[in-house]
Amino acid sequence: MDKKGDKMTKLSMNKFINMTVSDMNRRNVMEPNFDKYPTGVNENKISFTEYDDDQLMNCPICGFNCTHITGVEVFARGEDAEEHIHTAVDMEEMSTKVENVKGHGRNPSGRRDGLILSGYCESGCKFDIEIAQHKGNTFFKSIKTGKIKDD
Repeated sequence: MDKKGDKMTKLSMNKFINMTVSDMNRRNVMEPNFDKYPTGVNENKISFTEYDDDQLMNCPICGFNCTHITGVEVFARGEDAEEHIHTAVDMEEMSTKVENVKGHGRNPSGRRDGLILSGYCESGCKFDIEIAQHKGNTFFKSIKTGKIKDD
């Protein structure tokens, strides 16, 4: 129940997807990419360590608190739009790229705007953190993208 005491409706992800696809077909717009939504438990958790009045982000792969952000991708997309603007900043290459993309591309959101932070930790894990919004919820998903190569 919520704070007002009202009963809240719980939907399974499959029921939610079926309802949304039915609505999408009725409105004749681009179908969202439901592969982007969480379907189970993500084993790579984003966590933080308290440090004075700040928080340090721990590596979502191994938990080590010495992390570095190396890239940012921003996806600007109107709801269910067929195209979006993809802006990528690579801090290692010191480059920025802006492009119009048809379809979903790398956008972590199946329907709207999204962000991807790329980085690594000092124990050698490489990761992406995807941030997407849907129906008032903000989803975080972390993905292991490899290991840092020893020099």
